[in-house]
Amino acid sequence: MTQATPPMAGAYLVKKLRELDTAMMAAVPRVVESADDDAIHDMRVAIRRLRTMLKMSREIFGRWHSDVVRRAFADVMRATGDLRDEEVLEETLTDAVEDPQFKTWVKARETREKKLRTAVVKQIQQGSLDKARLMLKALLVFPVDPDRDAELGKFARRTVERSRRKVEKQRDVEIEDVLGLHELRIAYKELRYSIELLAEALPLDARAMLEPATIFQKRLGELHDVDVAIETVTQARTLKAELKNSVLAALQKTREKRVGKYLKELDPLGAATHEAVPAMPETPPETPDDWEELSKG
Repeated sequence: MTQATPPMAGAYLVKKLRELDTAMMAAVPRVVESADDDAIHDMRVAIRRLRTMLKMSREIFGRWHSDVVRRAFADVMRATGDLRDEEVLEETLTDAVEDPQFKTWVKARETREKKLRTAVVKQIQQGSLDKARLMLKALLVFPVDPDRDAELGKFARRTVERSRRKVEKQRDVEIEDVLGLHELRIAYKELRYSIELLAEALPLDARAMLEPATIFQKRLGELHDVDVAIETVTQARTLKAELKNSVLAALQKTREKRVGKYLKELDPLGAATHEAVPAMPETPPETPDDWEELSKG
């Protein structure tokens, strides 16, 4: 009896990238028309997922070609990121203190947000996204080199394992290391996306990492938001020293609360004594051949 040919990574990646492109374009009219508050977020997530999948696809499409397409989306991604950061910053600062002068200072930042929103729309209207999509289509229209292709199951496990290792490498970061926490958040985000995008080809033990990765990314994101707010207020030149100190004290209390939530997720029984991320469950390869492939990752 002839064995069924296992599904290959190349065909799966092409299909997924086209789906992500469709999802991204569905958000574009909403962004241009400022149709709703979630439009920028939805487009940004779609682009980020698309770029993550291109990064995962390097071994199939070739590093150089994959990275050229990823960079083509970078300008729009950067513009949407600046706008999203400003939106989150205003949300974080709005309720920091009730002082009228500070409320006025926060309100004045709306001008910057409007400029950033205009910049995003301008990027789209000038064709930056169209050029990036054209390069993506060119990458996907050619057949995958059989010598580069891989069985989908092995590719998926190898990709998730690589992302898990990145988390493990950075998990001992101290709670006061702002940059280290930011990098750990990015590592968790990459792990989360790799599991979500490859879920259909992953065993149960690998998919089980999705929930903790999502939770830790969220908690680290909340910490990142308040750390950005602290840095912004610290560098603000138009705030009087007394008011600035008052705001920073309030933000520091917010940070302490968010640290508490983060540590509680790490260890519900000993949150006060732990300051490092617990190890993610390891996903053991299923065959001796997989051990060799993982060692090359």
